[in-house]
Amino acid sequence: MDEYYYKAPCRDCGGKCCQYIAIEIDRPTTKKGYDFIRWYLLHKNTNVFVDHDSKWHVEFRTECEEQESQGRCEIYDRRPKICRDHGIEEGDCEYYDLPYSLYFTTESEFITYLEGKGIDWRYREQGGL
Repeated sequence: MDEYYYKAPCRDCGGKCCQYIAIEIDRPTTKKGYDFIRWYLLHKNTNVFVDHDSKWHVEFRTECEEQESQGRCEIYDRRPKICRDHGIEEGDCEYYDLPYSLYFTTESEFITYLEGKGIDWRYREQGGL
C-alpha cells in the first residue's frame, strides 16, 4: 500500500469521499442555468455545491462499488488516479473539512438562495396553453 494511506485518515473516516461523485459545472448566470440547477435538485440523491474555490458542482450520492462495509477501498493499490490525488492538498479531505462553501439538497433551498440574492430566476409565462 502506498505511504499516503498510513499518513491520511482514510482508515478512520469511513471513506466519505467514496460515497459520491461530483462533476464541475458552469456557474449559473442565466435563467437557463438556474433552471438546470433546479432540474438537478429535483432528482433523488443529487445535490449541487460550490467549493471553496467558488467552483460549482453537481453531486451524485452513490457509493463506490469497491468500498467495503468498513469504508475501506478493496482496490486501494490499483485505484484510479483521481482517488490517489484526492485529499493530498490541504483542505481537500472531508475528514478535516467539508469540501463546499454552499450546499443545496433541494430545489426550494436553491430558490431561497436566489431570491435572497435578488436574482430573477423565473421564466415568464407565455400566453396560450
